[in-house]
Amino acid sequence: MGLLLSPEVKLRPDGGRSILFTANPGDSSQEVFKFLYPQQAVILSLFDGKRDLTAVREAVAYLFDLDMEAASRQVDALLAIQVNDEQTMESLIIEASDINPDQARIYDPKAFIVPEEMIDMDDTRCKMPYTLLVLPTMRCVTNCRYCYADREGFQGKQELDLTLYRRLLKEARDCGIETVEFSGGDFFCREDALDFIESTLSAGLYLNIPTKYPLSRSMAQQLKATGLSTIQVSIDGLDPAIIDQLMGRTGYGEKILQTLDYLGEVGIKVRTNTVLTPVNIKNAVSLARYLMDKPYVLRSNFTCYGRSLYRHDDSLFCSPEDIEIFEKKFSKIKEEFPDRVNFSGANDNPYAGEESVRKNNFWERAYCTANRRGVVVLPDGKVTICEELYNHEHFIIGDLTKQTLLEVWNSPKALELAYPDQSAVSNGPCRDCSDFQQCHEGLGRCVREALKAYGLDQHYAPDPRCPRAPVGSRLA
Repeated sequence: MGLLLSPEVKLRPDGGRSILFTANPGDSSQEVFKFLYPQQAVILSLFDGKRDLTAVREAVAYLFDLDMEAASRQVDALLAIQVNDEQTMESLIIEASDINPDQARIYDPKAFIVPEEMIDMDDTRCKMPYTLLVLPTMRCVTNCRYCYADREGFQGKQELDLTLYRRLLKEARDCGIETVEFSGGDFFCREDALDFIESTLSAGLYLNIPTKYPLSRSMAQQLKATGLSTIQVSIDGLDPAIIDQLMGRTGYGEKILQTLDYLGEVGIKVRTNTVLTPVNIKNAVSLARYLMDKPYVLRSNFTCYGRSLYRHDDSLFCSPEDIEIFEKKFSKIKEEFPDRVNFSGANDNPYAGEESVRKNNFWERAYCTANRRGVVVLPDGKVTICEELYNHEHFIIGDLTKQTLLEVWNSPKALELAYPDQSAVSNGPCRDCSDFQQCHEGLGRCVREALKAYGLDQHYAPDPRCPRAPVGSRLA
């Protein structure tokens, strides 16, 4: 057998180029996303499990009418491309014999051919979505002090039904989407939760579920029977009293700790998420150690509390001193389990620092994926660009009860938000900024953070990290 492009990533045509992305980011420690020239995608498709490296070079020489030396340079240059902070393309090429043949993704090189005049590497918005986040319900079993969800905004509203959801799954598959992410609300508040899981898995899609629901042993067994292999559990302490305090539920802490073991017993791997606040940060290192001792825990992520749009409490911000102490102790666990435990670090104050430093940081900020790589489906079937915006009317781009997924993706509202008209900005620093198009259509303006900083009615407010942005509400 020969070399194969890892099935953990997927290669998909995307208009005048192709994209390479992690098929199931929830279970991957390193996420991949890359726009590729058509020629690069064709070369990757040649790693089909039958060819070794020499045969791939020979095929490239034949297909592109090159001599072997030039073909080898083409292949080597492609394999040297960085796909994230730690990996190159070469790390995604594996021995076909190392996996089950049923897992292999085999591509037709012709699917990635694009006429030269149609090649487009400038547009940062995908031609079809490749991520799908679904909020099946906003109901919940907890009343978390740090909750960012707009639960009240959905009270009394109709929830997504199974028929519509199954139609959405088919349309997602047609777009090349590989994973459905759930959020909310807590998915297990739905009486038909198992039907949603079975429908997703039978459609051949991965499913990532976060939950705070205290599952019984019987429920864990039912989940395993559906074929579910992993799940995320939010857990904020090892002391049940601390958990109860943060969750606003007496007796909850012991049940959620037991839930972890029930899931482990049946063979479901667990990812955990912990929000750090002054209430729990001093005991969080003990929690991290406890979780690392559990063989069924795949990965644990710790993150500091940050401001939310609909429910906020300044007293939940961690102090710099507490973060420094936690990080020092946590680093020892990180050294032992580098791939299983992570701390995202202290949230930066976007308003701090010299203008030159802020400017440099701004142009090196993370890429905003909202309305450019995927969509968020709300419980009533409406679609927004970012989970934390919920049913904010200005950012609703469609309605799946009336439109298909692709109709929503290409709707006038979606395109208006993706390629904004500067003349529509009535006030603020974005109105006459010479970097407007580069900012919005390049790395993107984080609307969520703008609204947190300046108010829900400030649709065109700048990203607070921008050096031209005024000081707004405290974010960290």
